[in-house]
Formats: sequence, C-alpha cells, structure tokens
Amino acid sequence: MTRRKRFLAAADLFCGAGGTTVGAEASGRVKVVLAINHWRTAIYSHQANHPGTRHICARIDDIDPRHDSTLPELDLLLASPECTHHSNARGGRPIDDQKRATPWHVCVWAEAKRPAWIVVENVREFRDWGPLDDRGRPIKARKGEIFRQWIKSLEAIGYQVDHQLLNAADFGAPTKRVRLFIVARLGTSKRDIPWPEP
Repeated sequence: MTRRKRFLAAADLFCGAGGTTVGAEASGRVKVVLAINHWRTAIYSHQANHPGTRHICARIDDIDPRHDSTLPELDLLLASPECTHHSNARGGRPIDDQKRATPWHVCVWAEAKRPAWIVVENVREFRDWGPLDDRGRPIKARKGEIFRQWIKSLEAIGYQVDHQLLNAADFGAPTKRVRLFIVARLGTSKRDIPWPEP
C-alpha cells in the first residue's frame, strides 16, 4: 500500500499573476490553497493557471486573518510585498511610506496562522528599509533600521529567520535577476535554515 503524499498547504500573499505559486508547486511538495492580490487582472491570470486555488481580490489591509474563520490553515506563507518604494529603480523620487509598510502584514499572518514556514521575496534594497525624512527620502544614518525591527518582530512571534541574496541564473533561470529571500521557520533549532545549492 502506497503512502499518500502530504503537501504543504500554502497561501500566496501579493500573488500577482502567479510566478511564486508556479515555483512553489513545481517543488512537488506545495499546494497553494489561497492567493490574494488587489489587482483584478492579476487574479484573473492566477485563476486561469490555478483553478483549484481559492482567490481573493482585495487589498491585504482589508483581510484580517485573526478574525476570518473562512481562511484555511497553513503550513507555508509565501509573500512578495510591494517593492516599488524600496527599489533604487525609482531614482530620487519621494517614497510612499504607506506602500512600504505592506511587509508588516506578513507578521500579522504569521501570528494568526502560525505556518511552519514563511518565504518572503523582495528587491535587495528591502534590507535598507529605514525611516524617511520630511521630504520622503531615506535617512542614511538609519538605513536598515525598520528592516531589522521587522526581522525581530518575526523572531518575537517564535520564528528563526535567515535571509540571503539569490541570483536566479544560479538556479537555472535565463536571467541574472538578484532578489532577497527571507526564510523563517517556526520554533527553535540548532540546525541552520536550509538554502538551495546553486
């Protein structure tokens, strides 16, 4: 008698058209059961490619995992918070601090749903997340201050956290796209969080 394969039930916050979902499910160990995005076009695309997933088209601010009993239990939380206002690609334009705040929702979901694993992907400049001056520019002397507080918040909830910059080309993709990945594991362990070998 063959043993039934157990999948990690995952939510893909800020799911976009579904790139993270595709990658996660390609592992053969993950089933994305919930996908959330505020942009209807992204949700339509995700639905077309993942019809078995529950989709919610709403701003992440309007969903409260602490009080919504219809949300599924999760083993894995995937999140790619809005990166535009962290990226250097904006040049010298003022930064919208409200739009930089979406990563805090990861902490809310982590505390409410207690997934065993969390994986967050973002631009490398996310590590520099710090307060802004009155002109909407980062205060250089406080570079990375809010990012470190965010990591400490996940640790305070009970997660062991690690982060690395990974180049997609090192893992078989036809692009040299470098992204920051943050991995959090619930509980404490003497073992390091595992990372893939290039």
